[in-house]
Amino acid sequence: MLRTLIPLVCLVPALAWGQNAPPLTGKSLVVNNGPGDQTDPHVSGALVAYTQQLNLSSSEIRYHDLTTGVDQPIPTEGGYDAIADISGSTVVFTRATNSSRVFRFDVRTGGTAQELAPRAGANRRAATLGGQTVAWQELGYTAESVPPEIFAYRLDTLALTRLTEDTRVDRTPAVSADGQVVVWAKCATSIDGCDIWSARAVQGGYEVSQLTGTEGEESLPDTNGQVVVYATRSVVDGVAESDIAWQPVRGGEIHRLALPGADTNPNVSGPLIAFERREASSETSNFDIVLYDLRTQTYYRLTETPESETLSDISMEPDGLVRVVWTVRQNGDLNVYAYVFRLPGSCTPPPVKDAASVCASPGARPLLGTLVVSRSEGAQEMASTEIEGRGTGVLCVDNGFEGTPATAGWVWLGAGLKVGPDELKYDVTSVARKVPLQGRRPLSAQVEGKPGSSFRVRVYGELACDVGPEDGLPQNPEVRYGRFVPAGLDPMPERAGFANYFVPSGYEGRLASGSGSETGGMQPVEPPSEGSGEEEGGAQPRLGCGAGSGPVSLLGVWMLASLMLRGRARARHRAASRR
Repeated sequence: MLRTLIPLVCLVPALAWGQNAPPLTGKSLVVNNGPGDQTDPHVSGALVAYTQQLNLSSSEIRYHDLTTGVDQPIPTEGGYDAIADISGSTVVFTRATNSSRVFRFDVRTGGTAQELAPRAGANRRAATLGGQTVAWQELGYTAESVPPEIFAYRLDTLALTRLTEDTRVDRTPAVSADGQVVVWAKCATSIDGCDIWSARAVQGGYEVSQLTGTEGEESLPDTNGQVVVYATRSVVDGVAESDIAWQPVRGGEIHRLALPGADTNPNVSGPLIAFERREASSETSNFDIVLYDLRTQTYYRLTETPESETLSDISMEPDGLVRVVWTVRQNGDLNVYAYVFRLPGSCTPPPVKDAASVCASPGARPLLGTLVVSRSEGAQEMASTEIEGRGTGVLCVDNGFEGTPATAGWVWLGAGLKVGPDELKYDVTSVARKVPLQGRRPLSAQVEGKPGSSFRVRVYGELACDVGPEDGLPQNPEVRYGRFVPAGLDPMPERAGFANYFVPSGYEGRLASGSGSETGGMQPVEPPSEGSGEEEGGAQPRLGCGAGSGPVSLLGVWMLASLMLRGRARARHRAASRR
């Protein structure tokens, strides 16, 4: 997936509580909510690649242009295609026939998909792509390597390199946007004992390093080439915690976003992390898609529905245009949706100097809510609505709106009285004042006077920060408000025992099946010297974590892939809920 590299000058800035976060302005889009299951979307720029399964015996990869709405399939040529990734115009995916292999397809040129590094009896899956590097999980590469291993393949040089060579379970690889960093989870068993590892492209090969240790259970890593983000489970004071954490690709300070509830499946592009979250207070097991900005430590909630949104992905372009995609189950089927927005710049909205001027001419200020309350016969009339905003807003009262002026009135924002009868009288035509906006709050009003008396209440938010050109954004945008949530620092792990070794480019392992030879070998790498500064520079499978070797039957592959596609989101979040 193309995860654009945006320089992160400071990942954890020193911000103060109460500092305003600019809102996200964008639009939700339908990628595919047609018949059958559409699932596991991945996004790069305006292109989304996803799996469509109309029945248990067929599965294909489709790609969708979020700008034009054009949606097309990749020819299956009789195979069972599933679990795609995309970078630029290149799509990689797994094709099951009498074995499981990795293919590539170029959206620009079309035609048929081409197999990568063909090998008889190959059993490959979970392909992921960044730049010119494809990484995948391979099972049964040799008779001795029954557990899956991680391989990296260069589309430009055709070099295939085996990054792991042990008896542990290596899975869920991810590649940075430039193809220079591969990350994955290495587990003691198929369900636990998982840590995060990385391979950095260096001259002549890859430097492979262990990033986490016994301090917790880590899984589902992703990287933008500068930081590695992952889900981490641990027990703190007898309570199981499931959080999102990150650290530099070469190791260093570990930051943790410690939120109550279950957090899983992080994906990073530029300074943005998209992940799936279930609130601790939630009465259901449903997950929502949330976003975290590493630059400003701002948390945004992108979805809030009765359904469970899962399998999210994110892509940010250099101009700040961001696209987030996910899967949701609706009426028994899986469907794919997207949210497109432009990342706000870091800015401070101009202060409100004169509330009355804002009420008279609000200009570009967003109208957060309006309320009209009128008096009829009988008791005093009340009305209420809900608004959401952050920062400093302006509350406006228009006495006599669509009626005669009220003799008295009350306006509450949240639990606080903002306007009372000593200010809102029969001879007062308008009231204007600055009010603090503190997230989602009820706006209520009560009127007193003769029948027919009424007034209107308006609340305006802060002027939005400059988000750059509007090209690429849909009309009638939707706003997502953020809140400042600082990340904490985990204790530094003892890295003395962490593995670190060099793998030559093109090394395919000892005694590769059918080769009778080996190509080079893995060599230990000396850790950085103290003060050099180099260090600062149950698990949930995305796909398959079992072991196996040799070809599998067509029916068996079809049934396995079908079950994985249908149960993938459900299984991942059952695991998260156990955290």
